[in-house]
Amino acid sequence: MNPGITCRNLSVAFEVGDGVKHMVLNNLDATFPAGKISIVFGNIGVGKSTLLNTLAGLRRPTSGDVVVSDQTVSRWMGVYRDQWRRQMGIIFQHYHLLGDLTVLENVILPLIPLGYTLSECRRRGIAALQQVALLRHAGSLANTLSGGERQKTAVARALVNEPIFVFADEPTAHQDPENERQMMGLFLDCAARNAVVVIATHDEKLATGTDASIRYRLEKGILHPCSS
Repeated sequence: MNPGITCRNLSVAFEVGDGVKHMVLNNLDATFPAGKISIVFGNIGVGKSTLLNTLAGLRRPTSGDVVVSDQTVSRWMGVYRDQWRRQMGIIFQHYHLLGDLTVLENVILPLIPLGYTLSECRRRGIAALQQVALLRHAGSLANTLSGGERQKTAVARALVNEPIFVFADEPTAHQDPENERQMMGLFLDCAARNAVVVIATHDEKLATGTDASIRYRLEKGILHPCSS
């Protein structure tokens, strides 16, 4: 059973020079449960990406912990951290696609460390591209895509291994309303199979119009629960 992911007194501070630190996240306590979409809303630059990166183990907290099943995953090192990351799908705000690989090659990259055969990687990659209506671009180089198509590719790559933790940073920023609904439908499907889904957005319409059970506003380093 997926227990969700919890922040305990989580703080992240950045050095800004002369020994001065800027507190981006300040003693956060929150639980992001499995089986639901959790949305973190806030203005650009308030630390939403930092929160997602810390939850996903891409950034170590200055203090406090990220906990799953009573395990402090934010302090894991080496092989344990790598195994933890293989359970997640991450949609970065700037996508981080490899431009000289095809769309399909980008999508199947998370499957390679999991030991799947090439034919199985291809099958799963094609299925993921079908989900985001991008199969026609499977053989195109990633650097030839539009912004919206790159975003769809990033979503397909994040979901291709059916992760139990999904962290999505502005995942619909370059989509029209119809495609936005399609993307959110995929995240609802993830939640329906008991995944943890955490979405960061500055789009207040998305934050208030999504069928999400958990909503937070991030402001001045503090995570404020929002009423449903």
